[in-house]
Amino acid sequence: MFETLEVGKRITADDYGSLQKRLRDRLLQAQLDLAGRDYPVIIVVAGLDGAGKGSLVQQLNEWMDPRWIETNTFWEHSDEEESRPYFWRFWRSLPARGQIGIFLGSWYTRPAQAAVNDEMAPEEFALYCKQIESFERLLTDDGALVIKLWLHISQESQRARLQDDSPHRKSSPRSSDHPYEMRGVYQRTLEVSEQLILATDSSHSPWQLLEAEDRYYRDITAAELILDAMLYRASREPAGSRAHIPATETITGRQPTVLDSVDLSLSIDRDDYDSQLEHYQAQLRDLGWQAYQQKRSVVAVFEGWDAAGKGSAIRRVTRAIDPRLFRLVQFAAPTDEERAHHYLWRFWRQLQRDGRCTFYDRSWYGRVLVERVEEFATPAEWQRAYSEINRFEHQLVDHGVIVLKFWIHISKNEQEKRFNSRKKEPHKQHKLTEDDWRNREKWHEYELAVDQMVSHTSTRHAPWTLVAGNHKPYARIQILQTFCKTISEALQV
Repeated sequence: MFETLEVGKRITADDYGSLQKRLRDRLLQAQLDLAGRDYPVIIVVAGLDGAGKGSLVQQLNEWMDPRWIETNTFWEHSDEEESRPYFWRFWRSLPARGQIGIFLGSWYTRPAQAAVNDEMAPEEFALYCKQIESFERLLTDDGALVIKLWLHISQESQRARLQDDSPHRKSSPRSSDHPYEMRGVYQRTLEVSEQLILATDSSHSPWQLLEAEDRYYRDITAAELILDAMLYRASREPAGSRAHIPATETITGRQPTVLDSVDLSLSIDRDDYDSQLEHYQAQLRDLGWQAYQQKRSVVAVFEGWDAAGKGSAIRRVTRAIDPRLFRLVQFAAPTDEERAHHYLWRFWRQLQRDGRCTFYDRSWYGRVLVERVEEFATPAEWQRAYSEINRFEHQLVDHGVIVLKFWIHISKNEQEKRFNSRKKEPHKQHKLTEDDWRNREKWHEYELAVDQMVSHTSTRHAPWTLVAGNHKPYARIQILQTFCKTISEALQV
């Protein structure tokens, strides 16, 4: 989940200077409008130590009118708080209707720290997560707008920032004499943070995950997200409408996405391809029967751009597995019967018995891709889908299913070349539609949707594999390698 937030998003100092003035004017106007509204805005700022949470909150107070913002911190514990139920301290600090309350340190802090330090049993941690979700549901049911920001930095950046011995850092009441090595529990923190986010991400109070390496990008993007949420809430139409949420890059412009990390120049020569194809298909053939014997099912999802080569990649996989052991299902627009059910219904019912494989050519991720971009789903529906999908996949893994997810990435130019090739070849013309050409006009919107999809749903139990697809033979070998490695590790063979 978090490795997808390390792609190098940043804003130059010059751009930051011009952007912040426009942003500040709009934030002040939104804050002024909020004063006449019948609901409060609750902003939770959380994330890794050293990510700049305090600096961000200070900047938000500078950009908006601090007279109508209450910033709450809970790093000092009083006897008054400790002698009462845990959530009492937060209830007494909630903002009034028409005002903004920022929580720097919140109801997430204690359970996260305790779990990282192994001071809380998994069952107790899960109970805290349920209490948090229930608490936030109470707030939103009463009309509150809850905005949750999670700031992420790499381990190297955290180390550098926590070892900073500059005077301003030494004077901070949160500073410590312990060296980073004594405090550094980075990987364990990521594990706990992922569990916390997955358990508390919902449509009524979704998490917004931010890369915080560059303070200019961090501050501008966080403010944009807050502004977008406030504007959308203020102009929200009746329930069930398809009102549009403004894109969070309207001010910052085009930023790197997780897809930029895919090296599309990768290729493989013909001889190597033939030998590796034979090797991995033979290995996968054996693994398919071993999974059957161990009663371990495999679910594989194939997603990607139009003309990315999903079909040819799937064929290389299915040729390696006994046809009695798998089922390949393809999905397009839902039928009337499928629309009459929950969107996950049509995928649940295709799952094969223990020991068999189910391959999905397009999948439940359509809810957060095409249905989002084409506005077939409301903002509340596709935002809610991240947590619904994560829970669905977690149920599969808990049952023993081995889950693989592939996004086959190609460049926009490569897609155009393949489209033109399809036009010229009679046996491929049926693959090309007017919608395919029209979708190219929304390439960037789909890029953003894929970026958010991966960051919200690439979990430890069901990670995404981003496939370099400009050279089809390379993509096929990468997918086969991933199949063999993932299944071998799961079966411990």
